[in-house]
Amino acid sequence: MSDSRSPSRGVAASVGGLIKSAGRFSVAMGVFTARQAIRIASGSSSSATSALNQVSTAARTRLAGRSRTAYGVGHDIQHGLVDAACEMAGASHDGQVHDHSATGLSMSRRTCVTRRLHGVRTVASGTLKRPVPQAELLQRLAEYRADVMTGGSGSDRPRAVAGLWKSEGLATTIAKHLLPEHSWNDPALLPALLPVEHVGFGSGSTSFLHFDAARLHAVFAERCATHYRDFSYEGVGAILRAYESGFFRLMSMTAGLIRFDTPEGPNPAGFFADYLTQFSPEQQRLIAHGYGRLFAFSHMDVYDAIADATAFPPERVEPVVEGIAFAFLMINSADLPHILRHSAIPFERPVRAAFQNGLIYGMTFLEWYAPGFLAPWQPQTALEAEMVEHARRDIALSIARGYPLAARLAEPRH
Repeated sequence: MSDSRSPSRGVAASVGGLIKSAGRFSVAMGVFTARQAIRIASGSSSSATSALNQVSTAARTRLAGRSRTAYGVGHDIQHGLVDAACEMAGASHDGQVHDHSATGLSMSRRTCVTRRLHGVRTVASGTLKRPVPQAELLQRLAEYRADVMTGGSGSDRPRAVAGLWKSEGLATTIAKHLLPEHSWNDPALLPALLPVEHVGFGSGSTSFLHFDAARLHAVFAERCATHYRDFSYEGVGAILRAYESGFFRLMSMTAGLIRFDTPEGPNPAGFFADYLTQFSPEQQRLIAHGYGRLFAFSHMDVYDAIADATAFPPERVEPVVEGIAFAFLMINSADLPHILRHSAIPFERPVRAAFQNGLIYGMTFLEWYAPGFLAPWQPQTALEAEMVEHARRDIALSIARGYPLAARLAEPRH
């Protein structure tokens, strides 16, 4: 059974159980095969490895466009799960890095998978499947942030990221179960909470209203705080990526992030060119940034994500790369100093600057939510010092202004 208007919808709806079972079987086989391989492997198996790698490489190089991207995402995720299974079975791959190891941002597949799963679970932990009264919203958000500000400082970056993610998840719940009393203009809401809450509200609204631009503009105008409304449009971009036809959409379905009967999202041709005409140029930039955030989540290798982003229409490349960098920082916040020291990625200057701007913006976003880690930071290299000082200047400007800019530095690198 299929749906001519939405082929993947028809397939997913009719064989949802099969897809879920296949997914479970695939993971189980990955673990089983890894364990069996460990038992039988002795000495060098370079010839077998070479043969299998040749098949994989041939498959990838003969694909193009969306098919190649889908294959790449699927390969990376599946590879990551198998690597994780190997390590759990006792065969460590800690010394294995990607081809781009010279720049220092490569991480083991197990680390990539584990941190992404942690991110998804943390966001989900903040969501509720029921309406949340405004008073409970305020209480929960205050509790999330209080857990971060232990000792009056947000210096624990991973804890601060967890607070952000749970808060964002709760905001998606508000959008999906919108009550008349809900308003982000509530004076009881701390300014520190408003950027991330608007991002989550944008994501939840986009999903609930299924990309209806007119209704999104209306609900954002009615419920959002004036200086933070633009943050909501980042959420639109994140949902564009989640609903985009291909492997990542199917993965989101099997993970329970998207219903199997969910209609297709907007036409992705020309980076959603038709859909984006309903938004201003600035809103389009924010949507591209939000798309980049989930683009990073759907790639195991940050270099592959950036390389794929460079194939987008020229005006979309830099905001998408900034979004990739922002998400990469949040996913790997424990390694932030190391990331800054190796942020001069081997791409053309505008792309490299966009990546570094995204990292700096991510630091200011964290500092706005939970102040405490930028002021005492003692950089170890010149580049790290330059990036940290840039973030300090930008957060100072945000404090003087009274609010941060949405997905943008006041003085970006070029």
